[in-house]
Amino acid sequence: MVKDIITYPTTPSLEFGGNVRFFNQELFDLIQDLKDTIEANKLQGLSAFQIGSPYNVIVIKDENGEYIELINARVITREGSVETTETTAYFPGLSAKTKRYKKIKVMYEDREANQKFLEADGELSIIIQRKLDYSFGSNFRVRLSEDERKLFDAKLEFGTDAITQNDCPTVFKRDRILHTYKYIFVASLVGVGVSFFLSDENLALLKTLENYSMSFMLVLLVIYFFYAQYEGKQYKHCTSCQIGNIIGTTIISSVKLLVLFVLNYLFL
Repeated sequence: MVKDIITYPTTPSLEFGGNVRFFNQELFDLIQDLKDTIEANKLQGLSAFQIGSPYNVIVIKDENGEYIELINARVITREGSVETTETTAYFPGLSAKTKRYKKIKVMYEDREANQKFLEADGELSIIIQRKLDYSFGSNFRVRLSEDERKLFDAKLEFGTDAITQNDCPTVFKRDRILHTYKYIFVASLVGVGVSFFLSDENLALLKTLENYSMSFMLVLLVIYFFYAQYEGKQYKHCTSCQIGNIIGTTIISSVKLLVLFVLNYLFL
């Protein structure tokens, strides 16, 4: 049966890491639920904890499409270190860089209660470690460095994986939009000034150009307002001041456009 996967901000049960003592139909049903849920959500694996069960049961789908069932799993040896970018169903759509052991050896039991050992490296090692975190009531956030945790918390706050850093820069890509807006505004003002020296025929042409310029400036202003907010969400530590600056800049630019419109109406 396909089960609902617990996702953030729902807090999983405080009951976790319970060893399986009875290898019966209840256990077999739990394992099948994990497999069905993995298939339905196109996942690499799940721990029982992620679907609300307190038992230390993990099911992983390997690269050949075969299922690995790990019951009462424990890591007994660890080798090396690797930095990896991880995703997890508990934090849908979000990722974080963390460090894992490159190679591990796991002691576990199969569904017949036979003790087994599994040596894993590469992607299999990483996913087993991640699922074991869940089996013992945790998740990959506790594995993050301080800087990476701050970055990931920013992603959680804004609900986007697009955030790439937390420091507030002094130059933004949206500034290019404002520069273009400024150049068109200055050119339009110059056009109003020279209108006093033009013939009627050239004046009509200038009026057409001015109308196109003002329309383009309005489009730039709308693009700036929405893109600036998107860009600002990537920098957690200065979001509040950025929102104020964006609104203020938009208002000032709108007033400039209004003044330009009035000048065109009066003199062209």
